[in-house]
Amino acid sequence: MRCPRCGDEYEPGVIRCADCRVPLVDPDADDGDVEEVPVDVPIDARLGRFHPAAAEMISGVLERRAIPYTVLPHDDEVEVLVARSWRDDLRTELAVSWNDLVRGLDEPAASEVRASGGDAPGWFDAPRGGYVDRAGRMVVEVADDDEDADAARVVGPVLLTAGAVAVVVGWYLLSSPAVIVAGIALAIVGLLIPR
Repeated sequence: MRCPRCGDEYEPGVIRCADCRVPLVDPDADDGDVEEVPVDVPIDARLGRFHPAAAEMISGVLERRAIPYTVLPHDDEVEVLVARSWRDDLRTELAVSWNDLVRGLDEPAASEVRASGGDAPGWFDAPRGGYVDRAGRMVVEVADDDEDADAARVVGPVLLTAGAVAVVVGWYLLSSPAVIVAGIALAIVGLLIPR
C-alpha cells in the first residue's frame, strides 16, 4: 500500500497514511482505479523565506511530490506556504539536503544563492537546530515568526551573569551588603526567566 500524497509505503492491512491521514492506494492497481485525493487543508503555514532561485527550486520539488503550496513574492525574497501538516517534515528534509539542492541549481543561480550567505544560503529563516523524536524521526526547530525571539532568550543568562559580577564586586571590592543582595536578586531572576 502507498500514500498518494507523500509516496510512503505501508504494509498490507494499513488503510491510512500516518502523516497525511489520507486513504492508501494499491501501487499495483491500474491508474483508473486510483482516485485523486482532494486537498481540503488550508495552506497557511510558512515553510520559509527563500532567495527567488531557491524558491523556484523548492516549488519544483513540491510540484513533483504533489504537495499543495502557495508562493508569496516580496522585494528580495519569496515566502513559501504549505499545509501545517506538511511543514515540519518538509523543513526537516530541506535542512538535511539543502546543500545538495543548491548544488543542483544552474551555476549562475547557485552562485547568487551562495552569495546570500548563512548556514543555509538562500534560506533566510532556516532552522538552527533539531532533535530526534520518540518515533525516531528527525525534527528541526521551527523558527518563530517573532523576530525578537532570539534576543529574548539571552535575557536570563545576562541577568544571571550581571548578578554574579555584582556579588563578586560587592564582596571583594566594595564590601557592600546592598550590592551583594542586589547581585543575588539579579542572579535569582536570571535563573527564573525561561529560555
